[in-house]
Amino acid sequence: MPEKYLGTLVEYLDDGRLRPALVVREQANQVAILDGNGRERTLSRDLVLIHYPDRRPQREAVAKALAQLEQEHEQLAAELDLNLLWEVVREHERSYTAEELAELFFGRRSQVAVAVMLEALFTDRLYFVRRHLNFAARSVEQVERLRTQYERIRLRSENGRRFTNLLDSVLHNRALPSSEEAAPLIAELKRYLENPFTRSRDLTLMLETAVSDITPAEAAYEVLERMGAAPPGPRFAIIGGVRSKFSEAALQEAVAVVPPPRPPDEDTQAITIDDDETLEIDDAISCKLLTNGEMCLRIHIALVADFVSRGGPMDIEAAARGATFYLPETTVRMLPDSVSTDRASLIAGRERHVFTTEAILSASGEILKFSIYPAVIQVKARLNYDEADRLLNQQLNGESDEKTLLLRMLQEAAAKLRTRRREAGAVLVQRREPKIRVTNGEIEVKVIDNASPSRQLVAEFMVLSNYCAARFAADHAVPLIYRTQPAASGEGGQLRARLSLYPEFHTGVGFDCYSQLSSPIRRYMDLALQRQLVSVITERHTTIYEPDELLGLLAAAENAETEGRELERRAKRYWLLRYFQQHLRGRPLEAMVLRGGTSAELDDYAVRGTLHGAPNLATHTHILVRITRVEPLRGSLVLDYLNTLSEQR
Repeated sequence: MPEKYLGTLVEYLDDGRLRPALVVREQANQVAILDGNGRERTLSRDLVLIHYPDRRPQREAVAKALAQLEQEHEQLAAELDLNLLWEVVREHERSYTAEELAELFFGRRSQVAVAVMLEALFTDRLYFVRRHLNFAARSVEQVERLRTQYERIRLRSENGRRFTNLLDSVLHNRALPSSEEAAPLIAELKRYLENPFTRSRDLTLMLETAVSDITPAEAAYEVLERMGAAPPGPRFAIIGGVRSKFSEAALQEAVAVVPPPRPPDEDTQAITIDDDETLEIDDAISCKLLTNGEMCLRIHIALVADFVSRGGPMDIEAAARGATFYLPETTVRMLPDSVSTDRASLIAGRERHVFTTEAILSASGEILKFSIYPAVIQVKARLNYDEADRLLNQQLNGESDEKTLLLRMLQEAAAKLRTRRREAGAVLVQRREPKIRVTNGEIEVKVIDNASPSRQLVAEFMVLSNYCAARFAADHAVPLIYRTQPAASGEGGQLRARLSLYPEFHTGVGFDCYSQLSSPIRRYMDLALQRQLVSVITERHTTIYEPDELLGLLAAAENAETEGRELERRAKRYWLLRYFQQHLRGRPLEAMVLRGGTSAELDDYAVRGTLHGAPNLATHTHILVRITRVEPLRGSLVLDYLNTLSEQR
């Protein structure tokens, strides 16, 4: 094949642009070129679009030759007006080559003119549409439509830069925008927060660019708050786009639904133990002594399935929410109040529908037998955790009342169950956790001790109820979602719990099968699984859900619940750090060393922060610290070490 390009200048197509070079080697399908920087590369012959056969510079003069060619390009490009060229040819319904268009406009077909024309047509696509290396004029309507589109893109780009600069300025405390600049920014941010499903990707990117260590929604709210334009309502409900209101259909169903009749249960001693402010009361417990040291335990769970029918308005809303969320400023319930805090809630002194687990416990804590069934009970009394702990700590005497005696029996039964589980390998961990409430801007902080006698007691009975439900489902081949956790191998620590359609051992609780159905007012999956078991027990062994349906429900509910729990976590830490900012900064506080001295947990608030300045201390060493930096928006808490109080807590 004759050497067509060797030793001459060419222009080749590279990423939509024409680039000049000298051909230094030539093969059948490829050429090797040398650019103005002295770099060689190999490319397909098909990419060579312009050939200058009369331009044959020596290798050492390539840079100068290419610079001269570039200068000729610039001079000719300054003359080119594609709009004018389009006006000339648009009436002719045909395609043109670059050579033809160059001759029409420049009056000549020189290679430089063709190269300039090609470069312009590749870059500016407003007037001509490309069909390989031919070009056809667009219609007037197409050009106008593209002009409008390009203008929108340009304005959006300009607005984007302006908005990003404004966001950055506000979030980094530089300056607030003028009222003229603020109005469109406020409108955009409010619209962004109104519906989490229609949030602009462009604005999300701007917010992420302005501040990368908080979520875009938090950044949007923070900007509005600093500009005095925060939307009315709880901060984190707005940030999370959480729906607090129910549809009219769901509200009407909640009032009108008539639960099916259930037989009365003989239990007249059941009590509830909850926090003072709890309105969604979903469990009650009782205990009765039998012969030979045996005990009859009853755990009554609110029978929410009697009020919420599958596929109804309430069910649809509950599935979308996934769970009740407890934010410091408000509670966003899974079900309407008339069901969740009234008709299904186990309010003392009122007849309520329940799903009961009745278990017979041996003197040593072995579960001898159990049964589960729907029923109607009337809770005898309601206690809060503080009252229950006070009664449990009292000395028994001849004047001890029924509540105290019942609590002692419940505590004894719980202790036996707990011992059995521990012997089976259960990992029993109770961490303290802060509980934060915000009312009219006032922040109240209380630390919940999950190891308190009454909380341990209630937790143990819920574990028993969940086990019995799982055992029943496994024994009767009822499709259910089981929670499993295999034993750890070696010294790798505990493996993560997982969900399964098949019953397997759960190391964390120490049972050979386990599920979770004890909070049907507050968790959608608990409600769905309760519905499944009630259907099997009462409807001649027919199930409501097939296994694949359960998996679909689980995926949606778990996703919604996970998002809600993360929102709860961020909200709690934000308000807790706001409290520290207002009341505790600079004060000496007692803490416990964690992770070999890199972090510490404040004793009175059960919250962790980064520890600075500590010597080499053992984990759990009791120390004195001072808060030196607290950033609620970013969830950052930094503690400075002051001195050691004791080696071990």
